[in-house]
Amino acid sequence: MMVSSINTIMYNLELLNERSSKVTYGLSSNKALEQGSDDSIKFDYLLSIQNNLNTYTAIENRIELSNTYNTFSDTTTSDKKTAMESVNTDIIKALNDTVSSVDKNVIASEVEQIKDTLFSLVNDSTNGEYLFSGNNTDTTPFIKDEVTGQISYESDYSNKKVNVEKNQYTTQGINGIELIYYTNASASNGETLDFTSNEIILDEEGNEWKVLDNDNDGTYDGLYLNGDTSSTPIALTTNSDGTFSITNTEDTKLESKHSYFDDLDELIAALKQKDTNGNDITSSEASTLLSSALEKFEQAYDNTNTSHSKLGIRTNLIESYAQSVQSKLTNYTLLEEQYESADLTALAVESQSLENTYTALYSTINKINDLSLVKYIN
Repeated sequence: MMVSSINTIMYNLELLNERSSKVTYGLSSNKALEQGSDDSIKFDYLLSIQNNLNTYTAIENRIELSNTYNTFSDTTTSDKKTAMESVNTDIIKALNDTVSSVDKNVIASEVEQIKDTLFSLVNDSTNGEYLFSGNNTDTTPFIKDEVTGQISYESDYSNKKVNVEKNQYTTQGINGIELIYYTNASASNGETLDFTSNEIILDEEGNEWKVLDNDNDGTYDGLYLNGDTSSTPIALTTNSDGTFSITNTEDTKLESKHSYFDDLDELIAALKQKDTNGNDITSSEASTLLSSALEKFEQAYDNTNTSHSKLGIRTNLIESYAQSVQSKLTNYTLLEEQYESADLTALAVESQSLENTYTALYSTINKINDLSLVKYIN
Protein backbone atom coordinates (compact mmCIF):
# COMPACT_ATOMS: atom_id res chain seq x y z
CA MET A 1 0.00 0.00 0.00
CA MET A 2 2.75 2.45 0.98
CA VAL A 3 4.84 1.48 -2.07
CA SER A 4 1.88 2.23 -4.31
CA SER A 5 1.39 5.62 -2.68
CA ILE A 6 5.05 6.48 -3.14
CA ASN A 7 4.93 5.49 -6.82
CA THR A 8 1.88 7.66 -7.33
CA ILE A 9 3.54 10.58 -5.61
CA MET A 10 6.71 10.18 -7.69
CA TYR A 11 4.66 10.03 -10.88
CA ASN A 12 2.83 13.23 -9.93
CA LEU A 13 6.14 14.83 -9.04
CA GLU A 14 7.49 13.98 -12.48
CA LEU A 15 4.45 15.56 -14.13
CA LEU A 16 4.85 18.57 -11.90
CA ASN A 17 8.50 18.93 -12.87
CA GLU A 18 7.64 18.73 -16.58
CA ARG A 19 4.99 21.41 -16.27
CA SER A 20 7.25 23.56 -14.12
CA SER A 21 9.93 23.33 -16.81
CA LYS A 22 7.42 24.53 -19.45
CA VAL A 23 6.29 27.40 -17.25
CA THR A 24 9.88 28.41 -16.48
CA TYR A 25 10.73 28.31 -20.22
CA GLY A 26 7.71 30.46 -21.06
CA LEU A 27 8.52 33.04 -18.38
CA SER A 28 12.20 33.26 -19.37
CA SER A 29 11.79 33.21 -23.18
CA ASN A 30 8.34 34.80 -23.53
CA LYS A 31 7.50 31.98 -25.99
CA ALA A 32 4.28 29.99 -25.76
CA LEU A 33 5.75 26.78 -27.18
CA GLU A 34 9.01 25.05 -26.41
CA GLN A 35 8.26 22.13 -28.72
CA GLY A 36 5.66 21.55 -31.42
CA SER A 37 4.14 18.74 -29.39
CA ASP A 38 3.20 21.22 -26.65
CA ASP A 39 0.25 22.32 -28.82
CA SER A 40 0.28 20.79 -32.31
CA ILE A 41 -2.59 22.93 -33.64
CA LYS A 42 -1.02 26.18 -32.50
CA PHE A 43 2.40 24.98 -33.70
CA ASP A 44 1.08 24.20 -37.22
CA TYR A 45 -0.59 27.59 -37.42
CA LEU A 46 2.59 29.29 -36.22
CA LEU A 47 4.60 27.43 -38.88
CA SER A 48 2.16 28.65 -41.53
CA ILE A 49 2.55 32.23 -40.33
CA GLN A 50 6.35 31.97 -40.34
CA ASN A 51 6.35 30.46 -43.84
CA ASN A 52 4.30 33.43 -45.03
CA LEU A 53 6.69 35.79 -43.29
CA ASN A 54 9.66 34.18 -45.05
CA THR A 55 7.88 34.27 -48.42
CA TYR A 56 6.87 37.92 -48.20
CA THR A 57 10.24 38.98 -46.78
CA ALA A 58 11.89 37.44 -49.86
CA ILE A 59 9.38 39.20 -52.14
CA GLU A 60 9.99 42.50 -50.36
CA ASN A 61 13.75 42.10 -50.86
CA ARG A 62 13.27 41.48 -54.59
CA ILE A 63 11.02 44.52 -54.90
CA GLU A 64 13.59 46.66 -53.05
CA LEU A 65 16.28 45.49 -55.47
CA SER A 66 13.99 46.39 -58.36
CA ASN A 67 13.73 49.97 -57.07
CA THR A 68 17.34 50.66 -58.05
CA TYR A 69 16.75 49.06 -61.45
CA ASN A 70 13.62 51.16 -62.00
CA THR A 71 15.30 54.38 -60.87
CA PHE A 72 18.25 53.86 -63.23
CA SER A 73 15.89 53.00 -66.10
CA ASP A 74 13.85 56.15 -65.51
CA THR A 75 16.95 58.35 -65.29
CA THR A 76 18.43 56.89 -68.48
CA THR A 77 15.17 57.36 -70.37
CA SER A 78 14.99 60.98 -69.19
CA ASP A 79 18.59 61.54 -70.27
CA LYS A 80 17.79 60.06 -73.67
CA LYS A 81 14.91 62.53 -74.09
CA THR A 82 17.21 65.41 -73.16
CA ALA A 83 19.75 64.23 -75.75
CA MET A 84 17.02 63.96 -78.39
CA GLU A 85 15.90 67.51 -77.65
CA SER A 86 19.46 68.70 -78.22
CA VAL A 87 19.56 66.87 -81.56
CA ASN A 88 16.26 68.43 -82.62
CA THR A 89 17.67 71.85 -81.82
CA ASP A 90 20.74 71.05 -83.94
CA ILE A 91 18.57 69.95 -86.88
CA ILE A 92 16.55 73.17 -86.80
CA LYS A 93 19.79 75.15 -86.63
CA ALA A 94 21.26 73.25 -89.59
CA LEU A 95 18.14 73.85 -91.71
CA ASN A 96 18.81 77.61 -91.58
CA ASP A 97 20.05 78.72 -95.00
CA THR A 98 22.64 80.99 -93.39
CA VAL A 99 24.48 78.07 -91.74
CA SER A 100 27.68 77.27 -93.63
CA SER A 101 29.04 73.83 -94.45
CA VAL A 102 31.76 74.40 -91.87
CA ASP A 103 29.15 75.07 -89.20
CA LYS A 104 27.22 71.98 -90.31
CA ASN A 105 30.34 69.88 -89.83
CA VAL A 106 30.63 71.28 -86.31
CA ILE A 107 26.99 70.34 -85.70
CA ALA A 108 27.73 66.87 -87.10
CA SER A 109 30.51 66.46 -84.53
CA GLU A 110 28.11 67.50 -81.76
CA VAL A 111 25.54 64.93 -82.92
CA GLU A 112 28.25 62.25 -83.06
CA GLN A 113 29.09 63.00 -79.43
CA ILE A 114 25.41 62.75 -78.52
CA LYS A 115 25.22 59.41 -80.33
CA ASP A 116 28.20 58.12 -78.34
CA THR A 117 26.60 59.32 -75.11
CA LEU A 118 23.32 57.61 -75.99
CA PHE A 119 25.18 54.40 -76.87
CA SER A 120 26.72 54.45 -73.41
CA LEU A 121 23.39 55.21 -71.75
CA VAL A 122 21.46 52.37 -73.40
CA ASN A 123 24.12 49.91 -72.24
CA ASP A 124 23.83 51.02 -68.61
CA SER A 125 23.69 48.33 -65.94
CA THR A 126 23.02 48.08 -62.22
CA ASN A 127 23.84 45.25 -59.83
CA GLY A 128 25.42 43.41 -62.75
CA GLU A 129 22.25 43.52 -64.86
CA TYR A 130 21.80 45.46 -68.10
CA LEU A 131 18.80 47.77 -67.94
CA PHE A 132 17.53 47.45 -71.50
CA SER A 133 18.22 43.88 -72.58
CA GLY A 134 14.82 42.61 -71.44
CA ASN A 135 14.88 39.29 -69.64
CA ASN A 136 18.41 38.58 -70.92
CA THR A 137 20.03 40.84 -68.33
CA ASP A 138 23.52 39.43 -68.91
CA THR A 139 23.43 40.24 -72.65
CA THR A 140 24.89 43.57 -73.77
CA PRO A 141 21.80 45.14 -75.38
CA PHE A 142 23.47 47.27 -78.05
CA ILE A 143 26.69 46.75 -80.02
CA LYS A 144 28.47 49.03 -82.47
CA ASP A 145 30.03 47.82 -85.72
CA GLU A 146 33.70 48.81 -85.57
CA VAL A 147 33.82 49.50 -89.32
CA THR A 148 30.50 51.17 -90.13
CA GLY A 149 29.66 52.55 -86.68
CA GLN A 150 26.13 51.17 -87.04
CA ILE A 151 24.49 50.27 -83.72
CA SER A 152 22.29 47.18 -83.47
CA TYR A 153 20.14 45.62 -80.76
CA GLU A 154 21.38 42.19 -79.65
CA SER A 155 18.66 41.03 -77.26
CA ASP A 156 14.95 40.42 -77.92
CA TYR A 157 11.51 41.84 -77.13
CA SER A 158 11.26 40.07 -73.78
CA ASN A 159 10.87 41.98 -70.51
CA LYS A 160 12.42 41.42 -67.12
CA LYS A 161 9.96 40.20 -64.48
CA VAL A 162 9.87 40.77 -60.74
CA ASN A 163 8.14 38.62 -58.12
CA VAL A 164 5.50 40.83 -56.45
CA GLU A 165 3.16 38.28 -54.85
CA LYS A 166 2.95 34.54 -54.27
CA ASN A 167 3.34 32.91 -57.71
CA GLN A 168 2.78 36.29 -59.34
CA TYR A 169 5.19 38.33 -61.44
CA THR A 170 4.89 41.67 -63.21
CA THR A 171 6.85 43.40 -65.95
CA GLN A 172 9.79 45.53 -64.91
CA GLY A 173 11.46 48.27 -66.93
CA ILE A 174 11.48 48.47 -70.74
CA ASN A 175 13.59 46.64 -73.30
CA GLY A 176 15.88 48.16 -75.92
CA ILE A 177 13.29 47.95 -78.69
CA GLU A 178 10.79 49.90 -76.60
CA LEU A 179 13.47 52.47 -75.77
CA ILE A 180 15.20 53.06 -79.12
CA TYR A 181 12.96 51.77 -81.91
CA TYR A 182 9.74 53.21 -83.31
CA THR A 183 7.21 51.86 -85.82
CA ASN A 184 8.24 52.77 -89.35
CA ALA A 185 5.64 50.77 -91.30
CA SER A 186 3.07 48.03 -90.79
CA ALA A 187 1.26 45.39 -92.83
CA SER A 188 -1.85 43.36 -92.07
CA ASN A 189 -2.62 40.04 -93.76
CA GLY A 190 -2.20 40.34 -97.55
CA GLU A 191 -0.38 43.68 -97.37
CA THR A 192 3.22 44.40 -98.39
CA LEU A 193 5.92 45.43 -95.93
CA ASP A 194 9.25 46.96 -96.97
CA PHE A 195 12.08 47.19 -94.47
CA THR A 196 15.85 47.54 -94.11
CA SER A 197 18.32 44.97 -92.83
CA ASN A 198 18.73 46.78 -89.51
CA GLU A 199 15.01 47.12 -88.82
CA ILE A 200 13.26 44.70 -86.46
CA ILE A 201 10.01 42.98 -87.45
CA LEU A 202 7.49 42.31 -84.67
CA ASP A 203 3.98 40.88 -84.70
CA GLU A 204 1.12 41.89 -82.41
CA GLU A 205 2.12 39.28 -79.81
CA GLY A 206 5.64 40.68 -79.56
CA ASN A 207 7.25 37.83 -81.52
CA GLU A 208 10.25 38.79 -83.62
CA TRP A 209 10.43 37.68 -87.25
CA LYS A 210 14.01 37.29 -88.46
CA VAL A 211 15.55 37.31 -91.93
CA LEU A 212 17.62 34.12 -92.26
CA ASP A 213 19.75 32.29 -94.79
CA ASN A 214 18.57 28.86 -93.69
CA ASP A 215 20.79 26.76 -95.97
CA ASN A 216 23.85 29.06 -95.91
CA ASP A 217 23.89 29.49 -99.69
CA GLY A 218 24.30 33.26 -99.54
CA THR A 219 20.63 33.93 -100.29
CA TYR A 220 18.05 34.85 -97.68
CA ASP A 221 15.28 32.25 -97.55
CA GLY A 222 12.54 34.08 -95.71
CA LEU A 223 11.25 35.68 -92.55
CA TYR A 224 11.19 33.15 -89.68
CA LEU A 225 9.11 33.39 -86.50
CA ASN A 226 11.50 34.00 -83.59
CA GLY A 227 14.34 32.78 -85.82
CA ASP A 228 13.00 29.21 -85.73
CA THR A 229 14.23 27.57 -88.94
CA SER A 230 11.84 24.64 -88.43
CA SER A 231 8.85 26.95 -88.85
CA THR A 232 7.28 27.93 -92.17
CA PRO A 233 8.79 31.27 -93.23
CA ILE A 234 7.18 34.24 -94.95
CA ALA A 235 8.55 34.52 -98.49
CA LEU A 236 11.10 37.31 -98.84
CA THR A 237 12.31 39.45 -101.73
CA THR A 238 15.72 41.12 -101.59
CA ASN A 239 15.57 44.44 -103.43
CA SER A 240 18.38 46.03 -105.46
CA ASP A 241 18.91 48.73 -102.83
CA GLY A 242 19.51 46.12 -100.12
CA THR A 243 16.07 46.44 -98.56
CA PHE A 244 13.58 43.60 -98.19
CA SER A 245 9.94 43.16 -99.16
CA ILE A 246 7.35 40.65 -97.96
CA THR A 247 3.64 40.05 -98.35
CA ASN A 248 2.19 39.29 -94.95
CA THR A 249 0.62 35.82 -95.01
CA GLU A 250 -0.02 35.70 -91.27
CA ASP A 251 -3.22 36.51 -89.35
CA THR A 252 -1.34 39.07 -87.26
CA LYS A 253 -0.18 42.55 -88.17
CA LEU A 254 3.56 42.92 -88.71
CA GLU A 255 5.47 46.11 -87.91
CA SER A 256 8.94 47.23 -88.92
CA LYS A 257 10.75 48.91 -86.03
CA HIS A 258 13.27 51.57 -87.02
CA SER A 259 16.27 52.49 -84.86
CA TYR A 260 16.85 56.03 -83.65
CA PHE A 261 20.57 55.33 -84.01
CA ASP A 262 20.12 54.76 -87.76
CA ASP A 263 18.40 58.14 -87.98
CA LEU A 264 21.37 59.70 -86.21
CA ASP A 265 23.75 58.11 -88.73
CA GLU A 266 21.69 59.50 -91.61
CA LEU A 267 21.60 62.93 -89.97
CA ILE A 268 25.35 63.00 -89.35
CA ALA A 269 26.01 62.02 -92.97
CA ALA A 270 23.59 64.68 -94.29
CA LEU A 271 25.27 67.36 -92.18
CA LYS A 272 28.54 66.37 -93.87
CA GLN A 273 26.72 66.47 -97.25
CA LYS A 274 27.03 62.70 -97.77
CA ASP A 275 24.72 59.70 -97.89
CA THR A 276 24.99 56.83 -95.40
CA ASN A 277 27.38 55.02 -97.74
CA GLY A 278 29.81 57.95 -97.65
CA ASN A 279 29.01 59.23 -101.14
CA ASP A 280 28.84 62.97 -101.79
CA ILE A 281 25.38 64.47 -102.27
CA THR A 282 24.19 67.91 -103.29
CA SER A 283 23.30 70.65 -100.85
CA SER A 284 19.67 70.34 -101.92
CA GLU A 285 19.67 66.58 -101.29
CA ALA A 286 21.27 67.15 -97.89
CA SER A 287 18.58 69.71 -96.98
CA THR A 288 15.87 67.24 -97.99
CA LEU A 289 17.43 64.61 -95.72
CA LEU A 290 17.62 67.12 -92.86
CA SER A 291 13.94 68.01 -93.25
CA SER A 292 13.08 64.32 -93.30
CA ALA A 293 15.25 63.80 -90.22
CA LEU A 294 13.25 66.41 -88.32
CA GLU A 295 10.01 64.51 -88.99
CA LYS A 296 11.61 61.19 -88.00
CA PHE A 297 13.01 62.64 -84.80
CA GLU A 298 9.61 63.99 -83.80
CA GLN A 299 8.18 60.50 -84.31
CA ALA A 300 11.04 58.94 -82.35
CA TYR A 301 10.60 61.48 -79.54
CA ASP A 302 6.87 60.70 -79.31
CA ASN A 303 7.75 57.01 -79.08
CA THR A 304 10.22 57.72 -76.28
CA ASN A 305 7.54 59.62 -74.36
CA THR A 306 5.21 56.65 -74.78
CA SER A 307 7.91 54.25 -73.57
CA HIS A 308 8.72 56.53 -70.63
CA SER A 309 5.04 56.54 -69.68
CA LYS A 310 4.93 52.74 -69.99
CA LEU A 311 7.98 52.53 -67.71
CA GLY A 312 6.27 54.79 -65.17
CA ILE A 313 3.08 52.68 -65.18
CA ARG A 314 5.07 49.48 -64.64
CA THR A 315 7.11 51.07 -61.85
CA ASN A 316 3.98 52.42 -60.11
CA LEU A 317 2.40 48.97 -60.26
CA ILE A 318 5.45 47.45 -58.56
CA GLU A 319 5.33 50.16 -55.90
CA SER A 320 1.65 49.42 -55.23
CA TYR A 321 2.54 45.76 -54.73
CA ALA A 322 5.35 46.85 -52.40
CA GLN A 323 2.81 48.61 -50.16
CA SER A 324 0.61 45.51 -50.15
CA VAL A 325 3.55 43.25 -49.28
CA GLN A 326 4.65 45.57 -46.48
CA SER A 327 1.11 45.55 -45.05
CA LYS A 328 1.01 41.75 -45.12
CA LEU A 329 4.40 41.54 -43.42
CA THR A 330 3.14 43.82 -40.66
CA ASN A 331 0.00 41.71 -40.16
CA TYR A 332 1.88 38.40 -40.19
CA THR A 333 4.44 39.78 -37.73
CA LEU A 334 1.64 40.76 -35.35
CA LEU A 335 0.06 37.33 -35.73
CA GLU A 336 3.39 35.65 -35.06
CA GLU A 337 3.85 37.68 -31.90
CA GLN A 338 0.31 36.86 -30.83
CA TYR A 339 0.64 33.10 -31.31
CA GLU A 340 4.30 32.80 -30.37
CA SER A 341 4.31 34.92 -27.24
CA ALA A 342 3.50 33.41 -23.89
CA ASP A 343 0.73 34.74 -21.65
CA LEU A 344 3.04 35.96 -18.88
CA THR A 345 0.18 36.79 -16.52
CA ALA A 346 -1.30 33.30 -16.82
CA LEU A 347 2.15 31.74 -16.46
CA ALA A 348 2.86 33.78 -13.34
CA VAL A 349 -0.41 32.59 -11.79
CA GLU A 350 0.38 29.00 -12.80
CA SER A 351 3.89 29.32 -11.42
CA GLN A 352 2.49 30.34 -8.04
CA SER A 353 0.01 27.46 -8.22
CA LEU A 354 2.83 25.04 -9.03
CA GLU A 355 4.81 26.35 -6.08
CA ASN A 356 1.85 25.68 -3.79
CA THR A 357 1.44 22.21 -5.27
CA TYR A 358 5.15 21.51 -4.78
CA THR A 359 4.85 22.58 -1.13
CA ALA A 360 1.87 20.31 -0.55
CA LEU A 361 3.47 17.40 -2.37
CA TYR A 362 6.75 17.61 -0.49
CA SER A 363 4.80 17.89 2.76
CA THR A 364 3.09 14.61 1.88
CA ILE A 365 6.42 13.00 0.99
CA ASN A 366 7.89 14.08 4.33
CA LYS A 367 4.94 12.59 6.22
CA ILE A 368 5.32 9.29 4.39
CA ASN A 369 9.01 9.26 5.15
CA ASP A 370 8.27 9.94 8.81
CA LEU A 371 5.77 7.08 8.92
CA SER A 372 8.24 4.74 7.29
CA LEU A 373 10.93 5.66 9.80
CA VAL A 374 8.58 5.14 12.82
CA LYS A 375 7.48 1.77 11.46
CA TYR A 376 11.09 0.78 10.96
CA ILE A 377 12.06 1.76 14.55
CA ASN A 378 9.10 -0.07 16.00
